[in-house]
Amino acid sequence: MAAVEDLLEFLPGADCRQCGASCAEFARLLLARELTPEDCPVLHEPDYAGFIEALHELLGPLAAAAGMRIDPEKCNGCGICVAMCEFHLGNCAAARLGKGPRPQDQVVFRVVNGTVVVVRQELCTRLVQAAEKCSKCAQYCPTEAIELF
Repeated sequence: MAAVEDLLEFLPGADCRQCGASCAEFARLLLARELTPEDCPVLHEPDYAGFIEALHELLGPLAAAAGMRIDPEKCNGCGICVAMCEFHLGNCAAARLGKGPRPQDQVVFRVVNGTVVVVRQELCTRLVQAAEKCSKCAQYCPTEAIELF
């Protein structure tokens, strides 16, 4: 599964907000399947020929797999989900010390511009077959911004 960083390589990067979001927000919404690559007006310009197709390839087919969605309207960026995430606790030394992950750490969540975004959903322990289905991020979210499905 693609990460936000992978998708950003095929977005304009100008943060023009013609689609109503910054490029990073747009990438997150693409991963959440709330938007499609066609929703970016700039990608329809000749300079970006082939980018829509590349994004579709990165996103892959729609699947009925388990996932999560963060409502940016409800999220206050507190980072509790980052601190409670089982993957972070098991794989990030800084998280085990109660600190935020470093930029180079592989993480499920990250606080970006005051809102939590899912950057590597495929690392979530909920998605590992035969794993106990963790829901700590949603369980401890004080604003109920995280939806698990």
